[in-house]
Formats: sequence, C-alpha cells, structure tokens
Amino acid sequence: MSNNQDDREGRLKKKILDRFDDETSQEIKILKSRPDFRPELEYFVDLLAGGRDPATISARTGRPVVALMCLQAPLELFHVYGLQPFKIFGGTMVAQRLSAPQLPAIMCPMLRSALGELHLDLAGSKGQKFLAWVTPTTCDWVVKIQDMMEVCGITEKPPFHRLELPHLKDRTESQDRWLEEVYLLRGFLSQITGKKKIRRQDLARSMNIYQKSWHVFSNLIDLKRTGRVPEIWFMVISNSFFFDDAEKWTESVKKALPVFNKREKALPDIFLAGSPIFFPNLKMLHLLEEAGLNVVMDDLCSSERIFPGAVYFDDFSEHGLLKALAQRYHQGCLCPTFSDNDRRINNIIAPAHKDLYKGVVFHVLKGCHPFDLESLTLECRLKDMGLKFIKLETDYTSEDSQTLLTRLEAYRNTLAN
Repeated sequence: MSNNQDDREGRLKKKILDRFDDETSQEIKILKSRPDFRPELEYFVDLLAGGRDPATISARTGRPVVALMCLQAPLELFHVYGLQPFKIFGGTMVAQRLSAPQLPAIMCPMLRSALGELHLDLAGSKGQKFLAWVTPTTCDWVVKIQDMMEVCGITEKPPFHRLELPHLKDRTESQDRWLEEVYLLRGFLSQITGKKKIRRQDLARSMNIYQKSWHVFSNLIDLKRTGRVPEIWFMVISNSFFFDDAEKWTESVKKALPVFNKREKALPDIFLAGSPIFFPNLKMLHLLEEAGLNVVMDDLCSSERIFPGAVYFDDFSEHGLLKALAQRYHQGCLCPTFSDNDRRINNIIAPAHKDLYKGVVFHVLKGCHPFDLESLTLECRLKDMGLKFIKLETDYTSEDSQTLLTRLEAYRNTLAN
C-alpha cells in the first residue's frame, strides 16, 4: 500500500472513530437525561459507555477476554478457566463504513458493523487483543466471520474455535453430538489457558454464579411483564451483561430492581420479536416509545434470551455437569437457525401469554435471513389467532426512522380496535 493510500485510510479511520465516539456519547446523553433515569441504573450505562475493547474488559474483570459470536457456548466453561466471554457487539451505524466496500451489499449489518469496529482497533495504544474467538455455527454470516475478517484486511489472527451446532434439537444423535462439541470446547479452553484439568467443584461454583445471574434476571423479566420496566432500560441492562464480572453485574441488577416500582403510562402492550438490538443503535426502541407502544415481552438474543434458562442436574460428576450445560445451551436455545423450532413460535403465542400483549412487532435487520424467513410463519400463525402483527425491516441507518415511526403509529391505532 502506498503512502498516499495509508494516509487516506488513516484519515478515514480517524473521521469514523470520531463519529463512533459521538454516536456512543450521544446515546449515553439521551439515556442519562431520561426522566426515569435513576442512580441505580448508572452502573449499566457506564459499562456501555466505558468501551468494549479487550483491554478495557480485561482490566475491569481481571480476566483475559475471549470473543464469542453467539450465545450457544456455555459461559460457565469460560468462567471456570479464568476467562471472560465477551459477546461481539456490532451496534454502531458508522463503523460499518470501513467494512462495507469489501462485503456483500445485502448482509447482516450487525456483523458489518462489528467488522468495522475491528478495523478501528478500539484498543488503540493499549494493544491488547482477544485471546481467542469462539464461533458457534449458527447463521451463515457467523460461520464465515473468519473469512470476512481476511477479506476486510483485518490482521488479528488469534486462535479460532468453531462449535458445530446441530440444527435439529429433538434428535438424540444431535444432543450427543452437541455434548461432544462441549467437550471439544473444554479442550480448546484448556489449551489456550494451559490449565490441563478443572475440578468439578470449581465448575459447580461457576455454574452456581451464572444460575444466580439467571435468577435475578428472571425477577427483572417478571417486573417487565407488568409494564414496570421500559424496554430501553431492560435492553441496557441485558446488553451490559458481558461487560463486567457476572457476580458484580448480578448484584447491580438486585440493587436496580426496586427502581421499577410502578408503571409510568398506560400504553398498548406488545411482544417484540426478531433480530437482536445492540447499544448504541437503540433506534427501534426509541421509535416504539415515540409511537406509544410498551414492550412487555421479547425474544431477542440481546435481551431476554441472553440466558437459555436454568441448569438442572442430579449427577455431580464432571461428565454430569458438562451434560447439564450442554442440554441447557442446546435445548433451551430459541435461535431461529434451528430446523425443529416450533417451541420458538409457541413461546410467542403460548396461551399463558395471550393476555399479556395485544400484538407483535417483528424487527428484522436487512440481510438477517433466518429471522426474515421466520416472520412468514409467525405472521400466518398470529393472524389465525386474531392477533395483530407488523414486520419492520431496517438497516443500520437513521434515514428510515420517520417511515418506521409512521408505520408504528398506524399499527398502534389498530390495537385500539
């Protein structure tokens, strides 16, 4: 690359980094200026504002950081090996400008943004990189993340480990295969940390730590069902989970629970489904509030689905604990990439939920094919039940905000009929 090209790329990175900082600080300012902001929520906002480069996360948690592309990898295994799993977030609109020229025009904007952030080298002079990458083979975009990094000219080449995710949950063969993958993940983490063996007591302790996190998070979900937790605060809390030690985060959620002691407004309640939403791109949540809609349930993997559920086991051997983790992360996952996934649809239309909301807003990122396909099935099922449904397709831009708002306001009017 010539000196002129280096200079042009350097100037572009500087410009985008400045806009990246502006985008983040602007959203932080909006959050802290909300009338329902309380001191107990400052911890979560500050985590998101404090940076998501490996050096910052490692300094905060005291652990080397492993990049995690999807949530199927058992978090407890990382913890017992002294590692901090960090779900890769691609929430900025501006960062994707660095990766877009080398990538397909229609692809997941979340990953396009994540690749752009890698180009920015947010660690800067700190120089610390991810110790490794763990990539469950969920959607096609995630499967090809390493190839896309090379195409985009990203030089970071830490160890990569792929978890081959069986896309049929109900087959015994698939469940056995996934347990093998969990064992292979254990071997990989052992290799990169140099810890040849883990004690089952330590694994049980790590499982207990995340079990407590899930339990407290469930209490927050219960409050949300009553309309007392605005979705934007729920999303801030859930998004921040990977930014700090699990025990610190859990205690902070406990302290925040009393903040949500009343419902602010009587708005139509909805179920929010579809593609994940990550800070600082909270556009859709702001639009839902502006349209006068209140989210009491969601199935986003960036929100209510950061935990796949509780861990149940009666075998305290190491094999028994690993098997329990494998079952939790495979059977409990509601990702649309699974083929036998009626439980995901049934979770939305379950009789126990029918009185909680009046309609479903389905959020789809352009290029997010699994959710796009699923929306067709869900729409038919909901209409058969007489429930109102709207699908909103969007990208990582602000240009479509007014159009989306107009559609949401019209949709809100239908819920009153």
